[in-house]
Amino acid sequence: MSSLRVLLLILVGAAAVPAIGQQLASPSENGAAPAGAATTPKVDESALRFFAAQGDKQRLDAEIARLRALYPNWQPPKDLFSPTPDQDPDIPRLWALFAEGKFSDIRAAIAQRQASEPGWQPPADLMERLDEGEAARRLVNASEAKQWASVLRIATDTPGMLVCANMDVLWRVAEAFVRTGTPQRAKDLFIYILTSCPNPQERVATAQKALQLLDGPDLDAVLARANPDNTPEFAGLREDLLRMRVGRAAQDTTLSVSPGDIAALEQLARNGSVADDALVLGWYAFRRGDAARAVDWFKLALDRQGGASAAEGYVLALAATGRAQEAEPIAYQWRDAGASNRKAYIDLMAGLLATAPPPRLEQSVVARFAPVVQEAKSATGAQALGWYAYNTGQIRTAASWFRTAVQWAPADEVSAYGLALVSQRLKDTATLDAIAASWAGKSERILALVSPAARRRLASRAPAIASQPAPISQPTPMPVSRPTAATAAPLPLNGALPDRLAGYEDGPASGASAPRGAPCSSAGDAAFRAGRVSPEEGLARGWCLLELNRPLEAINAFDIAVRDGAGRTAEDAAYGKSLAYMRLGLTNEAQVAAIETPQPPARAVTLSADLLAQRAIAAYRDARYVEAILALDERSRLAPEQQDLMSIRAWSYYHLRDFVSARRIFTALRDAGYPEAGAGIDAILAVTRQVRS
Repeated sequence: MSSLRVLLLILVGAAAVPAIGQQLASPSENGAAPAGAATTPKVDESALRFFAAQGDKQRLDAEIARLRALYPNWQPPKDLFSPTPDQDPDIPRLWALFAEGKFSDIRAAIAQRQASEPGWQPPADLMERLDEGEAARRLVNASEAKQWASVLRIATDTPGMLVCANMDVLWRVAEAFVRTGTPQRAKDLFIYILTSCPNPQERVATAQKALQLLDGPDLDAVLARANPDNTPEFAGLREDLLRMRVGRAAQDTTLSVSPGDIAALEQLARNGSVADDALVLGWYAFRRGDAARAVDWFKLALDRQGGASAAEGYVLALAATGRAQEAEPIAYQWRDAGASNRKAYIDLMAGLLATAPPPRLEQSVVARFAPVVQEAKSATGAQALGWYAYNTGQIRTAASWFRTAVQWAPADEVSAYGLALVSQRLKDTATLDAIAASWAGKSERILALVSPAARRRLASRAPAIASQPAPISQPTPMPVSRPTAATAAPLPLNGALPDRLAGYEDGPASGASAPRGAPCSSAGDAAFRAGRVSPEEGLARGWCLLELNRPLEAINAFDIAVRDGAGRTAEDAAYGKSLAYMRLGLTNEAQVAAIETPQPPARAVTLSADLLAQRAIAAYRDARYVEAILALDERSRLAPEQQDLMSIRAWSYYHLRDFVSARRIFTALRDAGYPEAGAGIDAILAVTRQVRS
């Protein structure tokens, strides 16, 4: 018996049947010759001669290889193509049936011959091959049915089929090893096939099978074959392995790839001319929060005709690095390339349009977005157009878009809230009441638009929510889509938010008085309820209530001054109303209030900066880290960034797993004496498995 079959039997037997010693006997041991005697085994060459007579070179070569594996000292006869004298005429017919795979017909023919001629026996080799052929079919069927233990049992029971001529059987046995939890046995099997089976095409196919089934050191051992000149036999496959490993890690962030593998694939990508390698590297970097590096790889892939996936990645990476407006033309160009591309375009535009203050966009950019939203029936897009119209003072247009968003996504609270706000602005009480009724018990802020009790509850909770301590949370992968409130991460600051961020404790504007006493007294309350309040008195009452941390009531007072006042009174009232909304954390409403009356340039800049700061905080609390960074970037154009906002920026980078940027900011804060910076550096060290020296 060949060493290949012995090894395979040992491998299979160890996995399936412990006692297989009787199956390992070589042909010479089956006869009476003593051990070590030089014997020439009797070889059944009937199949060989049949295939030669048929001119079937493929089967002939396979049979020669099979016989040599069984009988290492055997040589093909020189008269292989000569007729065999006195040959039984049934034998070629039986071999012909065998060649056609008609095993049941062979059994029937043998039974018929033995019935008519008792004592007649077919060639032993034919019967052995027939048993092996039938067993191979059972093994294939078991493999297709994923009955892996049966595959190993059949292989053990019929060891004769474990030869190079039955390569498909060997591959299926190797897979059975992997599927039953013994990949090292599959590795040994693959290595021995590559050591013993010379067919070049089958060797490559074997390495490819190993590529599909093995990983890590086991796979490396299989592919470590060298040509006679010591060049790697499977160099091309090793590159495929590299691509596969990085590709898997690009899809599954729990998988790790060594820096050496990344560097090797980067070299292949730079030296190549196709998009695939750059595309894999782009997704790998993007899904690990390194959007800046991803931009470069996606751009290279797109330049190399990388198609829809390259365009999608490029758009997402640009948006993640704060270059959403630069990404818009590419996103629009590729919007119809696939569902992912359309979603990328809609999400990109939604992020742009929902920004406050609204970005400066060409009207054509907004105009061409609307038909895409309509065609896709995207509630996200309709909601974004609603907020854009709302933030730019187009209240009726906002109402139309919010109404559309609610029709497409009735369970979306944000769209319902937007529609409720514009209904309140338009004094559409029927719509407002209907929305409030349908969301009663599910949205306190919608109910607060119609219920004083709900407003009081919301106001009483706002300061506590803003100042509650928030421990450092564990890092989370960058979200692919906007997270829900249930997944929002707490703000990782040790202690309360700074006063300026927690409550916007700004006093009245320069030149505006904030008298105490009468405006907030019981007499003042009675006069206000009776409607006997002048614009100036409404303004004074608003500032007084705001200083008493009663922002909802302050809003009502400021409303009188905005509605009935003029000049500086209306201007100060609009400013105070905006501050009151910010005190409640209602950034969109604060934005609208700020533009109800034109503000002096200096105050407008300060107010915009505060609005963007609160938007960044809200985005961070909702785990929308990219939006938090974008809001801070916009604010940095208006005012210097204080340490508390720098800390939010650093933590946002941390959650996006851009540890380089996060550590740079935390280090700067630590050097400046900011107390929370050390916690951020410790968190980065813990995630990256570093230890302080």
